[in-house]
Amino acid sequence: MHHAVSTPDLSFIPTVLPPQTGRVALPTDLTARIEQAVSGAGSAEFAVDPLLGPSLSAVTSFLTSVVKRSGAVIEDALYAALVRNRRFLVMQQVRIPITKAAEMYVQENGPSRVGELALASDGATVRVGHFDMIVIDQQRSVAMVIEIKRGSGITESKKRRQTERDLACARLQLASYLRTLLGVKLKHYRCHVIDFYGRSGFRDELTVTRDGLDNLFGVAVTPTIDAALAALEARMIARVPPMLQIAQERLSDRPGPSDDAPRRTGRGPLAAMTRRRAVPQFAASPPA
Repeated sequence: MHHAVSTPDLSFIPTVLPPQTGRVALPTDLTARIEQAVSGAGSAEFAVDPLLGPSLSAVTSFLTSVVKRSGAVIEDALYAALVRNRRFLVMQQVRIPITKAAEMYVQENGPSRVGELALASDGATVRVGHFDMIVIDQQRSVAMVIEIKRGSGITESKKRRQTERDLACARLQLASYLRTLLGVKLKHYRCHVIDFYGRSGFRDELTVTRDGLDNLFGVAVTPTIDAALAALEARMIARVPPMLQIAQERLSDRPGPSDDAPRRTGRGPLAAMTRRRAVPQFAASPPA
């Protein structure tokens, strides 16, 4: 059984909030997770690239690992910003069994057609959906199931479709799921992808970027996220100079290319630049 509301109440959407100024103090547990992210990146195993060698491979691995871990920092900072306000109930890393009914509805109608429909969360299930966060705003009587992406690059199309389908199924079941789990009944149920840097490629109506976060939740959350990312960046940068110094010392011991060795230009823009820089050598003509 399901029901639909023909004229949904959208009064929960907040007005534009003024920009926040001033320094944000990060909670101790969030600071500890940021420290752990950087130290974990520094101790992670990595493969040595034959071209870069061990020292430069270590630097590259460290920076890449910090970038990957910054997505979790964004999620943790958002959680910290929300739970400061008692109007929010927040759950992280939520597993919701996807019912066969929800799956069939989304397959037949598409993930963009769930609207205000509500389906039961019990019954036969086909898989378990994993979601980054469920946020309940008790003041505005709205619940949101949320996936969080760093969003510095486009998400693979297959993963995008799977995420959109899972979010649509969870949205259909969200009212029943929360009523069974927590005994709460709300007016509005939503699903969103928080695409922080805005390049993941999800549907516009599903996507909320960094600039829309404060308005989505009705409170200022971006100052905390920005402060957490700034702390992550500072700790990352502090580790780079010693690593580069070690790399420079080891590189100075590596043998350079032989002047007599043939140079392979190959294909591509760099090879083309090499070819353009090559100057033909001509033998000097004997004097007349």
